Amino acid sequence: MFLVSKQSRGFSSAAFVPARHYYRGRWLPISLVTTLGAIALDVVAVALLGWTSWRAWRARERPSAWPFLGIVGTLTAWALFALMTELAWVSDSLASTVGPLGQIGAALVLPGVLTVYALSFSGRGTGLSRWRIAMLVGIALPVIVSGVILAIGLVTGTEETAIERTIAGLLAWEVLYLFTLFCYAAYLLVGLSRRHDRVSGVQILLLLVAAGAPYIAGGNGSNTSPVDGVTVGLLLSGLLLTASIRRYPMMTGFPKATYVARTRVVEALQEAVVVLDWDDHVIDANTTTGRLFDRSTEAVIGDPVRSVVDGLDGVDLSAGTTGTVTLRTTEGRRQFQYSVSAVDEADATGRSQASADGTEAESEAVDDGRTPVARAVVFRDVTDQQTREQRLAVLNRILRHNVRNELDVVLAHADRIDDEDLRAGIRDSATDLVDLGEKARDAEEIMTASTRSPEPVDLAAVVRAVADEYRPEGREEGTTGGSGGEVTVDCPDELTVVTHRSVVERVLSELVDNAVTHADGPSPHVEISLRESADGVVELSVADDGPGIPDRERRILAEGGETQLEHGTGIGLWFVNWAVTQLGGELEFAANEPAGSVVTVRLHGTASGPGSD
Repeated sequence: MFLVSKQSRGFSSAAFVPARHYYRGRWLPISLVTTLGAIALDVVAVALLGWTSWRAWRARERPSAWPFLGIVGTLTAWALFALMTELAWVSDSLASTVGPLGQIGAALVLPGVLTVYALSFSGRGTGLSRWRIAMLVGIALPVIVSGVILAIGLVTGTEETAIERTIAGLLAWEVLYLFTLFCYAAYLLVGLSRRHDRVSGVQILLLLVAAGAPYIAGGNGSNTSPVDGVTVGLLLSGLLLTASIRRYPMMTGFPKATYVARTRVVEALQEAVVVLDWDDHVIDANTTTGRLFDRSTEAVIGDPVRSVVDGLDGVDLSAGTTGTVTLRTTEGRRQFQYSVSAVDEADATGRSQASADGTEAESEAVDDGRTPVARAVVFRDVTDQQTREQRLAVLNRILRHNVRNELDVVLAHADRIDDEDLRAGIRDSATDLVDLGEKARDAEEIMTASTRSPEPVDLAAVVRAVADEYRPEGREEGTTGGSGGEVTVDCPDELTVVTHRSVVERVLSELVDNAVTHADGPSPHVEISLRESADGVVELSVADDGPGIPDRERRILAEGGETQLEHGTGIGLWFVNWAVTQLGGELEFAANEPAGSVVTVRLHGTASGPGSD
């Protein structure tokens, strides 16, 4: 029977502590060379495990570093106690008792630490719960009860055979319990490696073998062997963990991040997310759903979705459908844009997420042999967005029609004013307002055009066409002079980009018009250049020699908004900014030398032409 005394017969009963030095109450005749060799192996094991602990300590800020440090730290302590046991041959000292007891403690703690690491690495967290507290109690309880029984037996003089029989049962339960914890940790880690390509199966295998090696090797050791099995197991653990921490991300946050993304991130979404079975019953919902529809997330589970969400009667919720619906919420009736996507078996096990396009997700599931098991419905509140769009549409209509009609009346009456200066002032102001309305109309048309499918456009032809608009008739291509200014073109014969021709043409016209209109000289010079950069980006630039674009205008565009104190002087540059954004390009401003400004539009379309690959 296993007892912590010189009567211990190695691993024959407990498989924890080697007692090969003591056999039938005396030291075994082991040679000094053999003993020193065993001590050397223990020292190597301590060194390897200590180095791995030091590496884990240096990376302790990583998500799973502390649980991993617990594993290697426990193994390091085990190796130190094993070394202490080896050194007990010098004399019958305290080490002969402390060493075996320390090894027993490390052997008891290691499965629990491994389980904590598995929970952390797989993303389930390491916080204390009722189940985890019970797990820790389950490790300590048999040991505590065994100690109490042994103490009572010694005090009362109970027969030794009865005490040993009782303690044997408790220790058998302890071994079984620790083995169960080890299997549970292995289940979590192996399952994680099967679900995530970035978690190597070899990585998990090395860790599990390293954690189990002292038990397996110790259990197969011999009482008369020069080197006990635990020493061999700890040496193997040190080698495997040293290789693992150098080769694999043992403390990575990737698996944990994936789990969090599927739980906490979904809970933090502003959109309501409801998961339905194929009978339209709720099987899961996030916190936003409960807040919007005044039901706790636990209470809605199992209920028909139309009894939870008021306003879905007659709405098709099959996979792949999208639309807009009015729903009753805790904030009153609101407009929601909804989309339904299929959730297949792979999604349920965490390998992949449902596509935002439900039709695509469902077809992919069928193609890959996966079976759709549920549907995820996302409700996005678009009430404010729709109200804003309606408000802009009404204001745009007023600007384009009502205001213009009234300005036409103003212009007609202005012609009857005898004072020429007054008449000219009224006509100029009214004409500017008419032009402003025209730009607002053009902006709306361009924004609509940019939503259509792009097509190949020869930007060189667009550049030449816009330049011709600002040249006096009858002048040769290249330059023009006179009071109308001078426009030059620097571009290849052809440069084709997949984009929207009308949008690019309107942007270029606005930039050239802005340069000519705001020129401070009688004969402004404007240069339009077009080129393709080395990284395949097309750059369209308009340079002038005027006063330049004010810093305030640039700052307002960069910040993306206006206030009552900070606002521009028109909508021309705003129009250019909107259009370039719709094209997926970039707008840059720079100073020209010796005066003026350079406005560059960078387009990331597919370019082709002379010199392009």
